[in-house]
Amino acid sequence: MDSVKKTLHPLTIAIRVAIKDVADPANASPMQAYMKSELPYRGVKAKPLQLITKNLFKAYPITDQKEFERVVRELWDAEYREERYAAISACEYYKKFQILDSLSLYRFMIETGAWWDLVDVIASHLVGGLLKRHQAVMKPIMWLWIDDPNIWIRRTALLSQLSFKKETDEAMLFEFCRGRMEEKDFWIRKAIGWVLREYSKTNPDSVRRFVEEERLRMSGLTLREASKYI
Repeated sequence: MDSVKKTLHPLTIAIRVAIKDVADPANASPMQAYMKSELPYRGVKAKPLQLITKNLFKAYPITDQKEFERVVRELWDAEYREERYAAISACEYYKKFQILDSLSLYRFMIETGAWWDLVDVIASHLVGGLLKRHQAVMKPIMWLWIDDPNIWIRRTALLSQLSFKKETDEAMLFEFCRGRMEEKDFWIRKAIGWVLREYSKTNPDSVRRFVEEERLRMSGLTLREASKYI
């Protein structure tokens, strides 16, 4: 017996139809190749996709956490990668659902997305936003995530303060970088250099001292990134 096909939320359906309607097949293969994506693309670039989601989020208001998570998970269960971008846009748009109860959803998206174009926005905007607003709860979680077996969870912990500037917990930032300094993976080495580079725009002296202390342990990639502005 065939399984019963689930009914999708009207917003999910509307987004999928709109993406299909503006798709440019000539863009699809190059976009997939560039991103090294297992999921195919429809061929919709960022600005048209942003317009689609902005208009449809207004047209289909979401009223509660359960409905919000349903839509995000439906979009994440994508046939095309643009639907996952739309899922992230939903998380960013519906600010009233950027709450601690959404953290398990964000983690699910990080672990199953497992690539920089998906993870980095979730890490810096969504997880980072929770960290900024709920430090007492989120800091202990980030201390667990920095040692997580999943590389993308560790990268998220590193990037969680990416946009904090003067609000950065410098001690935590440096300890996170120090603790992962000898990892061989490109994505961790890149993340360490990136967060140090961004923080150097706010506190170049501190980053300069840190780089001098850890220079011999840094990969060339990390050192180049971290030293760009100091």
